[in-house]
Amino acid sequence: MILRGIAHAHSRWSYDGCHHLAEIAAFAEAQGLDFVLMSEHNRTLDDDAMAAFVGACDALTRTTSVVMVPGIECEATPDYVHVLGYGVRTLVRDRTVGTIAAGIHRACGVAVLAHPVYKDALGHLSRAALDGLDGFEIWNGKADGGAYPSDAAIRHLAELRRTGSTLFPMAGADLHRLEAYPGITLEVSCGAREGAAILAALGRRAYRVRGRAWVFAATDPLREPPRTPRRLVAAAALHMRRRAQRLHAWLVRRGMQAPAPIAHAARRIMK
Repeated sequence: MILRGIAHAHSRWSYDGCHHLAEIAAFAEAQGLDFVLMSEHNRTLDDDAMAAFVGACDALTRTTSVVMVPGIECEATPDYVHVLGYGVRTLVRDRTVGTIAAGIHRACGVAVLAHPVYKDALGHLSRAALDGLDGFEIWNGKADGGAYPSDAAIRHLAELRRTGSTLFPMAGADLHRLEAYPGITLEVSCGAREGAAILAALGRRAYRVRGRAWVFAATDPLREPPRTPRRLVAAAALHMRRRAQRLHAWLVRRGMQAPAPIAHAARRIMK
């Protein structure tokens, strides 16, 4: 069967999430999706909170049509190097990528390097650390938008592949606000409607990533999307969105903020 879902999502269990888990499950259900791969920041979780979060995911999986797969986003050193642990049900506190990946694997999870070109996160990793991971996020909805993946991330992964890396290409919404959902979905081919089967499909590259303008299968040769007029328009829109976000951050730092209806409308237009 083919299951469709969202990867890299944050709820209020993360310090920067804006929605309860139940809201995310309801949103996915309304979108006709089958699963959500959660990735709560480990920074503010402890063992008790992690257990409660996992229990809430399990409860929603039982009571809705959406498989809510628990997971965490681990901060390494430096703290903008992040590793996603999809399917992890226990807290991982390590701060080096190699030990984080080992902890994720001990917890039967899938380890994916998040937004590798952000602040040159990839440049802080050794080849040995990279080889301990499973996946490499070439498309991050928050950083790259929902139309096309990152050319730079694709080039980095292609170079790693040429030197023997087996990292699989991943995409994630990096979802914090539902109205900013970029429309990036995973389509996995698996034999059961359960978290373990979804994660196993990632491991064997039995999935496709579908965005608003670009689609790729995990087994496709890595290539950058062509620079069509549509892509140029998407790049311009992404540039405008980033400028708007920087302006919003500048206003907030100075104690100023647009009225809520205007801010909400702007987020919808600029997502």
